[in-house]
Amino acid sequence: MHSPEIFIQLFNKVATEGMPASWKTAIVTPIHKKGAKDLVSQYRPISNLNSISKLFEKTILRRLDKLGELDGRFQHGFKSARSTTTAMLEIQDFISGELDKNKMVGMYSLDLTAAFDLLRPDIFADQWQHKIPPWLLKILMDFLTDRTFKVQLKESKSGSRDLKIGCVQGSVLGPRLFTMYISQLENILPSDTFVTSYADDTYVCLSDQNPKNLSERLTDSMIVHDDFLNSIGMVTNVEKTELIYFDKKNKEGNPVAVKTQIIKPASSINVLGLQFESDLTWNKHIKKVTAKSRQILRQLRFLKKYLNQNEIIKVTTSHLYGLLYYAAPVWLNSLTSSLNMKLLNSIHYRAMGNTIGDFFNRCSRREVDERTKRSTPRQWANYCNAKMAITLTNLGKTGPRLSDKLVNKRYINDRKPGIGIFPDTSRLKIGRHSLTNRLEMMKKVSFNWTKGISTDLLRVNLKKTFFTY
Repeated sequence: MHSPEIFIQLFNKVATEGMPASWKTAIVTPIHKKGAKDLVSQYRPISNLNSISKLFEKTILRRLDKLGELDGRFQHGFKSARSTTTAMLEIQDFISGELDKNKMVGMYSLDLTAAFDLLRPDIFADQWQHKIPPWLLKILMDFLTDRTFKVQLKESKSGSRDLKIGCVQGSVLGPRLFTMYISQLENILPSDTFVTSYADDTYVCLSDQNPKNLSERLTDSMIVHDDFLNSIGMVTNVEKTELIYFDKKNKEGNPVAVKTQIIKPASSINVLGLQFESDLTWNKHIKKVTAKSRQILRQLRFLKKYLNQNEIIKVTTSHLYGLLYYAAPVWLNSLTSSLNMKLLNSIHYRAMGNTIGDFFNRCSRREVDERTKRSTPRQWANYCNAKMAITLTNLGKTGPRLSDKLVNKRYINDRKPGIGIFPDTSRLKIGRHSLTNRLEMMKKVSFNWTKGISTDLLRVNLKKTFFTY
């Protein structure tokens, strides 16, 4: 759909003469979160921007996209075909691959305070003055500077205040500029460092066969990392820095000292909402989500009084399974223990039993499956892993780094050129935690899934392959 001529003229004028002052003014509405209503800290500021300015931002964002991945392939935030799941899969792939080589892996995450609010426009200009066209940099600087905000509460409105730093809360373009702002990190750290980011959450991994050498390298990396962030105006909280060691024999790693702070390794670390444990099992995560799921189940039992069967099935699927199967391609696979699968099956059949009026599972599981038309946890595991593998493989160079590895490992049978499988090349069992080594379910896929297949058709064909209801 082509833009009307008047909009093209408007955007050309803005790109040449600068954004109007009204486009640079944010109306901030405070939303009460919880607690005392007379405390400013109990309110969340919501920034509302001019709608026309957001359309202009989208056109500039498309121009940035045409210049390639300016924020690096290690960044998974605010980009198409990327998500928290793809970020975690890459971290998991690196860890399991190094453990498969009999190495110990150390991973840390530095805590940032108010990261998005601390972008310095002058530093941003210095970073990109020789890397993007001058006319585009001029527009971006115009977008970042001379901004103001007003606070509005009901009918009352404050005076105008200047905003000299930050990446513009509530904007379309701001988040991408932030990821560009911190993108130099990958070049600052040593070349053998594995970096993965989602927005301002960054996870740094190093591996070594010698635990002492590993802790020393982690220390050096943290110092360089912290210095870089401070140099661009970021505020780090070393006290909240998380550190964990992964080792197939569960050896304990050494503490790390940074800025007089002793950082002790933990047995698990929260990575984008998923609990990574030192032995790459997911016991803590599954225990946590099944406990939360039981709470939701009690609410769904009450809600069932007011909804018909189809409605309660949809509500259960969207609310319960959104929590239960978050990032499923990372942790839900053939390596999931029988005990954990038992917990997941228990939640699944209690939830589905509730939708047909059989909360205590008096019906057989086969009957529940037939009446609810919902996949079991094991079927969902096969579906999710196959869908993720196919999607990432078809992205190729336009996808995250894991796409390259899947493309290189894919084995094509001459008699079935449109299908292909991924052989398990791990030497040890721990290596099978990588997505590339646990795709045995792909042997069941019999349709052509190469480039050109739409997302909807892929979803339909995979459901036919793995779902038996």
